[in-house]
Amino acid sequence: SQSKTDDSAQVALQQAMMAQGAQGAQAAALHALLGPLMAQAFGNQSAPTLRSLLAGKPGTVVSPETSVRDSGMLMAERRKAAIVVDNGELVGIFGFKDMMTRVIAKELSVDYTEISTVMTPNPEAVSPDLTVVEALQTMHDHKFLTLPVCEDDGTVVGLVDVMDVIYGCGGAEGWRSIFSSSLELDDLSDMASVRSDNRSTSGRSVRSTKSQKSVPKDIRPVSKLRPKRPLISSTDDSVLAVTQMLASKRGDASLIVSNEGGLAGI
Repeated sequence: SQSKTDDSAQVALQQAMMAQGAQGAQAAALHALLGPLMAQAFGNQSAPTLRSLLAGKPGTVVSPETSVRDSGMLMAERRKAAIVVDNGELVGIFGFKDMMTRVIAKELSVDYTEISTVMTPNPEAVSPDLTVVEALQTMHDHKFLTLPVCEDDGTVVGLVDVMDVIYGCGGAEGWRSIFSSSLELDDLSDMASVRSDNRSTSGRSVRSTKSQKSVPKDIRPVSKLRPKRPLISSTDDSVLAVTQMLASKRGDASLIVSNEGGLAGI
């Protein structure tokens, strides 16, 4: 029902504001801005927990002695980072970026390197009863892209990544409505409090309604995303050279440019 949807959105929003320490006028402003957007995202769904997201999904569990090659093959098949479990206890996590920076860039053998030597040990785990909004908040606060999920007694439930959680918050359509709405709240909108040049707009829009152009709903300029400067490699570069460059610059991906200067891949 609509009332249940609104209640779920209100609870999720309240959790997010409490986690951020928002109070008074700040909390009221966040509630006015995000309340309708959260309701759109949840649609007719209640706020799910991580337990419900992981139900019936295969895990990417490996042992500390598993080779990097075997771990990597499982990760590629499941499209997930690997969680390292020893005698039922979570002892580490190994992601795709770890593979690039800790193994390939350092020219380690994928066949003879055990995952325990290159994993991130003792990762922070969360409860399966955490809601998706709380999980997103944890990821934001700690800059995590993945979260191991464990019961209170340490039993490993599984692993969620940021896309699992985003889809769990309302699916692609629900979050598309949030992203579309938030991208429209630029520096000159009615809800902007400060312009890019630090002059107050006094809560008024300085746009002329006559000058506004009709833009198709699903088309947004890339500039709205504020992209950072890309890392660029050549089609002639080796995989080793590219991974070493990414490791040194702490990058996640590189644009591959042909000898003619055109974009060849990523």
